[in-house]
Amino acid sequence: MQNKLKRAISAVIFSLILVACKEQTAEIGKPAPDFATFDLQGNKVELNQWQGKKLLVSFWSETCGVCVAELNELDKMAQAHPDQVQVIAINIDGENANTQAIVEKRKIRLPVLKDQLKMTGERYGVVGTPTSFVIDDNGNIQAKFEGLIPKDELQKIFNG
Repeated sequence: MQNKLKRAISAVIFSLILVACKEQTAEIGKPAPDFATFDLQGNKVELNQWQGKKLLVSFWSETCGVCVAELNELDKMAQAHPDQVQVIAINIDGENANTQAIVEKRKIRLPVLKDQLKMTGERYGVVGTPTSFVIDDNGNIQAKFEGLIPKDELQKIFNG
């Protein structure tokens, strides 16, 4: 019970801090906005945890079959090229979504985060899913893909 109360208070404080930083927006060639996300255990996760690594950040929804199919493909690519790109899947369905169930059912091994407050999706200008961003090892946005990432682009991302 105390643990839940501490988590709730932490989430409120975290939310207030994030509201103050909400002005960040995603632009190609500019630094990537920070995440306002939680992992599936409820722990706060920030972009700087992957500082110095090339990232492929995929925003997805549980109700989007194409998103889930793409996550499976991204998972395979990440396993085949573990040192090239870190793939991060951000679910934008909000706090009531049962993201853990779909991750287990689909055997997704990627880091899966929840955009419970929907601020990360807003910062990144996500209108539909899937939407993906390539972030270079300096933290700058290199590319944005709305819809499925074309196979040739996916190969470029993972192969250099």
